[in-house]
Amino acid sequence: MTYKSNLRKELMELTLPRAIENYTTALTLEGKSPETILWYRKKLTGLATFMQNGGAPAKVRSLTLDDGRSFIKSLMERTTRYTNHCLRPEEQGGLAPQSIHGYVRALRAFATWLQEEGYTKDNIFKGIKPPHVPQVLIQPLSEDEIRRVLIAAQQHTGEGVRNYTMILLFLDTGIRLSELVNLKISDIDFTAGQFKVFGKGAKERIVPMGLTTRREVVRYMEHYRSQPVNPNENRLFLTASGSAITKRSVGQMIERLGKRAGIPRLHAHLLRHTFAVRYLVNGGDVFTLQKILGHTTLEMTRKYVTLASGDVKEKHRQYSPVDNLGLVERKRGRPKSAV
Repeated sequence: MTYKSNLRKELMELTLPRAIENYTTALTLEGKSPETILWYRKKLTGLATFMQNGGAPAKVRSLTLDDGRSFIKSLMERTTRYTNHCLRPEEQGGLAPQSIHGYVRALRAFATWLQEEGYTKDNIFKGIKPPHVPQVLIQPLSEDEIRRVLIAAQQHTGEGVRNYTMILLFLDTGIRLSELVNLKISDIDFTAGQFKVFGKGAKERIVPMGLTTRREVVRYMEHYRSQPVNPNENRLFLTASGSAITKRSVGQMIERLGKRAGIPRLHAHLLRHTFAVRYLVNGGDVFTLQKILGHTTLEMTRKYVTLASGDVKEKHRQYSPVDNLGLVERKRGRPKSAV
């Protein structure tokens, strides 16, 4: 049997789970971040589970466009969400259009790779159309809500000081949850007031922080940071037992703070949104904001301009110089002509 026939047989017998492993390996070699690789793995594993349906693993050669469409349809018909989620418990309610849109993107990217690698002749999932995603109005935290969250992060314990410092970092820099938990002490330049993070796509960027936040980070490090279990542990935020803190525990902490502060919608990404809007309201520009947030395109940053404009209009209604003069309202109509 020739090499080509052996290769053809191998491709014909390739199972979907094995192809997913090969794909995530390729993503790793491309330098994709662990979070990105996990995102694709979870989405595609859902497809593999759907196709297996209690039997033998599906073969890649048997995949069709209808299979992809049936899988997406099954997601749209689900009655629960956050199944096996790392931060949130499973709850009643179908998947959001944004989540289903993510599954479609994952399937189409996977199908493109299968074709490029020669596993399939055609791009089998190219014809899957993503669902319409409604534009959801982001409601950032108001100044009063920010104060309530900070007050809720009680500082009479070491854990409280740590939580307070994390909230300040979120609000002052707009970093993502994954970037916060992976932030290393060695990547912080206290003199310059900035730190280095590795964002989406393993892209490195420098993020500035204000003087107040810088002081709180130093205070936490010098007086409240637990003794690390691993002497070589360099990550800034640790648990009370000295191990590196996880995204799940930080997400749960923020959820508890939200309930305590009377803001049930609070979550890590809302703090990022709040930073962006407050930055613009306070005079920042979109180009600098784009660099701070690590957005690849300016279009991703412009959505905050509308939100900031709304905040400015609300401020004007509240602090209008003329409205606050207390002038007596005049009756409408033409002035009477002089006698």
